[in-house]
Amino acid sequence: YGCPLSGKSTFVKDRAGIHDLIVDIDSIYACISNNPLYTKSNRLYDNVRAVQDALLDSIKYKRGKWINAFIISGMPYAGERERFCIEYGAEPIFIECDQDTALSRLGAVQDGRDINEWSGYINKWFMKYQG
Repeated sequence: YGCPLSGKSTFVKDRAGIHDLIVDIDSIYACISNNPLYTKSNRLYDNVRAVQDALLDSIKYKRGKWINAFIISGMPYAGERERFCIEYGAEPIFIECDQDTALSRLGAVQDGRDINEWSGYINKWFMKYQG
């Protein structure tokens, strides 16, 4: 878990194997639409959440033959993280990144993200974060 642009997806990409399950809402949006990564249609939100919930249920009930599961999420609230880890048997891994670094990374990416929208996500995450 961590703020937007902290490196959560990179962390998982560097560690996940061929038989590992990855739950990432950004990737789910891209998977079920004709949109590029990080372009999210609000009209697809319910469908994206349904796919995410199905994958999370697979983790919770240990369905499938995957080896490790990685759940990529911001989770700024301490209580939410604790409940989530208990429910899914997860180990929380914090990908540390300060606000200035995240905003700097945002300015450097060229992956189609809306800078104003994502600046808002970053700032909002830091306002909510409970260590």
